[in-house]
Amino acid sequence: MADPTGNNGDRPYRQYLDDVLAAASPGLEEVVNSKAFGEMLSQTAGNLVALHRLGNDALDLMIRNARLAGRSDVTSLHRQLSRNEDKLEMVLESVERLEDELAAERRRNAALAQEAAEREAPARRTARSTGTASRATGDADQGK
Repeated sequence: MADPTGNNGDRPYRQYLDDVLAAASPGLEEVVNSKAFGEMLSQTAGNLVALHRLGNDALDLMIRNARLAGRSDVTSLHRQLSRNEDKLEMVLESVERLEDELAAERRRNAALAQEAAEREAPARRTARSTGTASRATGDADQGK
């Protein structure tokens, strides 16, 4: 009958692995608890980080030599784009401020022109009334 936990063929290997781990566990625990193991582990981790960095640098160099945009190129372009966007934002704010000033100046000029037109309106009315009277007398003189 088949074993419900797995193949019967795996059983001798699992048993052998369990026996090896049981026999080696006191020695392994002693090694892991030692100061030398901690130093070796930290040195290994440092070496792995250094290898990872070297690999990334080599990959960046290969990409750059292939004339493709690498990570450093993209980040440089991102910084330049951000700087340009900031400058454009400042220009936009300046343009909006100047548009507001221009609109205010136009309103002020329109109000001054209106006031000047209102001051000149009574003077025009009096000039027109005297001018039409002289024309009427002038026309009458021509008719004689």
